[in-house]
Amino acid sequence: MKKLSLIAILTSIMIMASSAFCFADGGFDLVSSYPEDGQTNTSMENLGVKLTFSKPLSSAEAQKANADKLAIYDEDGKAIPVQILFSDDEKGLVLVLADVDEGFVAKNNSEYKLVISGDLVDNDGDVLGADKTVSFKTYNQRVNNMVNMVMMMVMFGGIMVLSLKQNNDKEEEAPKDAPKEAAFNPYKEAKRTGKTVEEVMEEQAKKEAKAAKKKARKKKAEVQPEKKIDNCAELLNNVYHVHAPAPVNKEDRSVEALKALRKAESKKSKNTGSKKK
Repeated sequence: MKKLSLIAILTSIMIMASSAFCFADGGFDLVSSYPEDGQTNTSMENLGVKLTFSKPLSSAEAQKANADKLAIYDEDGKAIPVQILFSDDEKGLVLVLADVDEGFVAKNNSEYKLVISGDLVDNDGDVLGADKTVSFKTYNQRVNNMVNMVMMMVMFGGIMVLSLKQNNDKEEEAPKDAPKEAAFNPYKEAKRTGKTVEEVMEEQAKKEAKAAKKKARKKKAEVQPEKKIDNCAELLNNVYHVHAPAPVNKEDRSVEALKALRKAESKKSKNTGSKKK
């Protein structure tokens, strides 16, 4: 009796396990969506939803059966025109896009809702079983425009402040009281002095040449010539001036030897001078 009960229990467990595996293998369900349910700040361009199901539904029969099983509604509950695209390359991929060719324009900061009917079927005829919804909200274009305008104003304001600062720095560098030399007008000068234009121009040429020479002399005077030291022995200690270099074969080149050599040369020059007298 116990043996029969044990066999019955094991059989029930095996049947339940096989049923679970069959259900897992053949289940048809929504795997993911983009945007996700409840997502905000979604793009207003190319408004739509990307859906991924656990099983493909791209066959001609499935597409025909699912033509009215996917819809997008606006905040007022009005269905918008959509295009439904089934992918043959990616398993279970479906795109539900707003049809702009029908005149649709996405609203700013507005909520939209995709409704998937529970009667949606896959290529094998399996039914989704329950309605599913994906709600999403477009971003606030007004706020974005305001932020962009504020950033542009700050940027242009910074550029203007920097330009004004640079102009002020240039004005400070230039001498304020510097006299502005007026351009020479020979006709006006001839009329003022009663001389001919040729005479006035000749006098002006002489003045300019004289001013150029004066400027050159001033510039030359400002340049300080380098002072040359002819005898460094007069300025530095332990440095002695000799009339001739020491012989190459001279063994002793110490300071004492140089002093002695200098003393001998000095004595020799004195003796030579006395003899000449």
